[in-house]
Amino acid sequence: MMYITEYARVTSIPRNILRYLNSEGMIEDPLDEEDYIRLRFLEQIWGNKKILRSQLSRLSLKARESFLRTADLPSKWERYASTRFYNLEDGKKLPMAALIEEIQTTFGFLLSKKQISRLYKIRNRVQVAKHRKKIQAENNTKDLLQSANK
Repeated sequence: MMYITEYARVTSIPRNILRYLNSEGMIEDPLDEEDYIRLRFLEQIWGNKKILRSQLSRLSLKARESFLRTADLPSKWERYASTRFYNLEDGKKLPMAALIEEIQTTFGFLLSKKQISRLYKIRNRVQVAKHRKKIQAENNTKDLLQSANK
C-alpha cells in the first residue's frame, strides 16, 4: 500500500489532482490495487493533446479563452481575482481593498500579506494582457482600413 503523497513523488500526475480524486471518492488513501490501475490509465492519457483538444472543444470560445488565461492560477480565489480585473470596463477601477474584502467574504478566509502581494501581481498581469489585447485590436483595425483603401 502506498499513500497519495508517496505516489505523487513517482508520477506525472500532480499531487493536488490526486488529492482532488481522493476527495471525490475516485481513489482511496492509501491506494489499493484498483486505484493503481486507474492511475496507470490516467498517466497514459495525462496531457494528451488529442484528448485535451476534444475536452476543450466542448467549451465556448469565450470559456476557452477564460480558461487558458487563468489556467496557471492554482486557486479559485486567484482565478476569481483575475476574472474580476479582466472583466472591468475600460476606465473603471476596482479598489484593491474592495477586492480583498470580496475574496475574504466569498471564500471565507483572511488573506495573508503574501496572498495580498499575489493579488497585486495578478492585477498587473491582467493590465498587461488587456493592454496587449487593445494594441492588437488597434493594429487589426489599421490593417483592415489600409487593405480597404488599396
